[in-house]
Amino acid sequence: MSKSYLSSIKKKDIEPYLTFRGVNPTFDEADKLAWMFLNMDDMNVNVFRYANRTVAISDLWFAYEFDLQTLNTLGSRSPLIPPSNFSNIGKKSEMSSAHPVPEYGTSSRFEILKTLSLIPGTKNRMSVVRITSLDTTEMVAEWETEKSHYMHSFSVTPNYVILFAAPYTISIMKMMETCSVEGGMVWDGNANTTIYIVEIKTGTLHTLQTENVFVTHHINAFELPDGRIVLDLPTQKNPFAFNYFDFSYIFNKTARMNIISMPILKRYTIDIHKKSVLKKTFKNGPKAPCAGALELPVINENYRHLNYCYIYGHVINYNGKGFSRMALVKKDVCDEARDLMYAAPHQYFTEPWFVPNPLGKEEDDGVLMTSVYDGDKRASYLLILDPKTMTVINRSYMPTQVPFNFHGRFFDIA
Repeated sequence: MSKSYLSSIKKKDIEPYLTFRGVNPTFDEADKLAWMFLNMDDMNVNVFRYANRTVAISDLWFAYEFDLQTLNTLGSRSPLIPPSNFSNIGKKSEMSSAHPVPEYGTSSRFEILKTLSLIPGTKNRMSVVRITSLDTTEMVAEWETEKSHYMHSFSVTPNYVILFAAPYTISIMKMMETCSVEGGMVWDGNANTTIYIVEIKTGTLHTLQTENVFVTHHINAFELPDGRIVLDLPTQKNPFAFNYFDFSYIFNKTARMNIISMPILKRYTIDIHKKSVLKKTFKNGPKAPCAGALELPVINENYRHLNYCYIYGHVINYNGKGFSRMALVKKDVCDEARDLMYAAPHQYFTEPWFVPNPLGKEEDDGVLMTSVYDGDKRASYLLILDPKTMTVINRSYMPTQVPFNFHGRFFDIA
């Protein structure tokens, strides 16, 4: 349990910690002053393991370690920040991503670190860090930027780390005014997206430009034989889909029935030598006409960094009849005719997770698991699907209700 949770329970009120959306009513002036020192404390977005140590993380360079068997909190265990070649005077190194990505061929992971400037007129900084364990880190590359871009995830190939820096930037002043992460974000609908590509071996940075687009989750990236980089992303026209999880939207039936921003699955092919970026939108197959609108994407992790075919994901409003109409999809980027989906009335899915068959020889050999809330029974269950057919293998009801969550992970601890 986090410090913010425990102290809020004790106080019987929300303590002035930074939150993504902010609080209503807003903090008073005294609480705003305290907020500047307490920062964000709830790491409830994703879970990872570093050298057999399990942590809960978010988009900050901060983590809570917990016992995987008992789920007891063991304390804060943020990875060590490696030394920088730049000055840290008036800087705050704290923004990160909630999706560390494995390094090809090793047990290490890459993470990004955003260092914010607190002094007007000075530059921000972006870093790519290799994390071998919570105590062992290494600076791969770092560079200064005029603005600090919000990035929830990124991609890695055998030789490159790829960042999509959409024109959704962090304003320290606005964040202080609103006491929320979202309130401190500024979207520029007329600016290009900057692509940063880091050569892993040398730290060399390549910078390219592409269309105005927002990306929350990267899917996978790989290299072609000619050296070009292929990157698959569920894109949005802007970041305002976050509003769909606001109570004012969820409790408004008319608004729920008229979702206007759906993800568009795109492939970007990047040539760092020619400084070119080609983009392609995937077609949908007849068996799953909503497959290209997936979010919360997952793949067979054995195909991370490699040319692959299958993406599994979650679609909201899959048939145009409302926010609650959810589907799980299998998108085949090699042949849309093989797209598949699974949906059932009054069943509310969370992010799926693909568990490969240890003896499997095909990319979709395994099981697809997700937590589901059964609206008819008002109970939660673990759903297991056959990824080859997207049909139910089994389900197991739980003794408690599990609310919608963004990310989960399967850990083999047998």
